[in-house]
Amino acid sequence: MLNKIIEEVKKTEISADKIIKEADDKAGEIINNAHEEADKLIEKIKEETKKEGKVIIEREEESARIKAGNIIKNCKREKEKLGKNSLKNIDKAVNIVIRKVMEGK
Repeated sequence: MLNKIIEEVKKTEISADKIIKEADDKAGEIINNAHEEADKLIEKIKEETKKEGKVIIEREEESARIKAGNIIKNCKREKEKLGKNSLKNIDKAVNIVIRKVMEGK
C-alpha cells in the first residue's frame, strides 16, 4: 500500500511538473507575442509620426511662402516709394552738385 501511495505521489509530481512546464512555455509565448505586438505598435506609431511630421512641414512651408510673398510685396512697394521720392529730390541734388562745382568744392 505504501508503494502505491508513493507511485501516486510520483505521478502527481510528474503531472505537476508537466503543468508547470506547460505554464512556463505558455507564459514565454505570451511574453514573446507581447514583445512582437509592442514592436509592431512602435513601428506603426513611427510611421504615423512621420506622416504627421510631413503634414506639419508642408503646412509650415506654405505659411513661410505666404509670409515671404508678403515681405517681397512690401519691399517692392517700399522700393517704388523710395524711387519716387528720390526722383522728387533729384532736382535739388543736381542744383546742389552744380552749385558745389561752381563754388569749386
